[in-house]
Amino acid sequence: MVSGVGLRLVFSSALLLVACDADPVGTDTTGGDPSGTGAGAGGPTSSVSSSTTDTTSASTGTGGAGGGAPDPCTLVTPVCASDPPTQSAQGLVPLDRCAFALERSDVFDGSGALIDELETIASPVTLADVLGDLNRTAEPIAASAVPGDPAGVELAFRWEDSENDKLTWIPQGITGSADASADALIEGRRIVLVSFYWNEDAEPATAKKGVRLAMVDLTNPQQPSYRFLLLVEPKENKNWGIVDIHAGGLAWFGDYLYVASTSLGLRVFDMRRILQADTSEDVIGCDGTTCKAGLYKYVLPQVGTYTRATPCDPAPIFSFVGLDRSSTPPALVTGEYCSDTACPSPLSGRVFRYPLDPASGLLAADVTYAADAFFMGERQVQGAAAIGDTFYLSSSEPAGGAGALYRVDASGRSAFGWIDTPEDLMVDGPAGQLFGLSEAVGERAVFAADLATYE
Repeated sequence: MVSGVGLRLVFSSALLLVACDADPVGTDTTGGDPSGTGAGAGGPTSSVSSSTTDTTSASTGTGGAGGGAPDPCTLVTPVCASDPPTQSAQGLVPLDRCAFALERSDVFDGSGALIDELETIASPVTLADVLGDLNRTAEPIAASAVPGDPAGVELAFRWEDSENDKLTWIPQGITGSADASADALIEGRRIVLVSFYWNEDAEPATAKKGVRLAMVDLTNPQQPSYRFLLLVEPKENKNWGIVDIHAGGLAWFGDYLYVASTSLGLRVFDMRRILQADTSEDVIGCDGTTCKAGLYKYVLPQVGTYTRATPCDPAPIFSFVGLDRSSTPPALVTGEYCSDTACPSPLSGRVFRYPLDPASGLLAADVTYAADAFFMGERQVQGAAAIGDTFYLSSSEPAGGAGALYRVDASGRSAFGWIDTPEDLMVDGPAGQLFGLSEAVGERAVFAADLATYE
């Protein structure tokens, strides 16, 4: 922890919170995630803009990947807002950004050695190796076949029937090469990643499997192919375990994959450290000579975590994460799902932007303050992406499982029809497209729509 910052922050591990996810599944306990009771804001009403309390523009804390000058937030007492919007469609409401930080955990310090040990019994492979070993075929579908019939669809696919109808694995987050690279390509390919969480309610007698990742090659959108990898957490004594979280959002930047971890913050996975598992048995873990991953051939190990740090009660929850590549520097976009039952107020959900260090791909400092913080003023937000001052929010607020897309800025919002049972979002800047996906059993699709349709 950085000296001086701790004097002004009450770390949220002492606060009790519950996930405001549409489908809560546990409390994100892997790796010391606290559990608790809600999202919103406590304390006096803030009259401070989101840029910073003393109006000096800055985005980094002390030290860390990016170095540079300390954030002015280290010198001020942050203000916690108490009054969320009472009506939707009013636009973003700024909050004091200095009240919301993410702190680099010591998980980063020990994970490399643990993965080095695992490499002695589980062979390291490259991303190119996995892309050359895709074993499933997705089905391209017409725009009219996308559930909810959103406008401007330019490409879409559905999973194999066995995955489309599966009760145990539920799709949630989306990211891809458009986030990872400025030219939207990795290994010369257009890639999409989708997270699926294990729904233990569907098979309570079966051992939990955590989170898997679909790696989809969309270079030829008429012949999409994919393969699943399991996310794992390295353990002592050459072992690994599941990552037992909801995984409601993904963001891939450079070499690192960020996964939303509801009551913790963000989990970080290194795309350079993929390992190959033994597929001979449906168990997860290592026995000293081999490692298994529930019949999945490849695993992606966790290399670090960023934990929430705030004086505000309730502390932020991390229902989803996306990316804003248009900002300088690029930034992660995180936010909260809130509804009539999930949070103190259905309109208390907040959205944050955390600056990244382009050189390392990690957050800009050991303690990284939000570059911006807002009340969204919208219900049941499932995912977010941003381009400058404009935020795109997917929402499951409409009745009957329908979806909505909100284009929101400080002046107000525009609403559009979107995919049914919507989840996360991703912007593909070079292609001018907005990606989304759905989670409903039998109605699962991934699609990209013309972004200009939603301006």
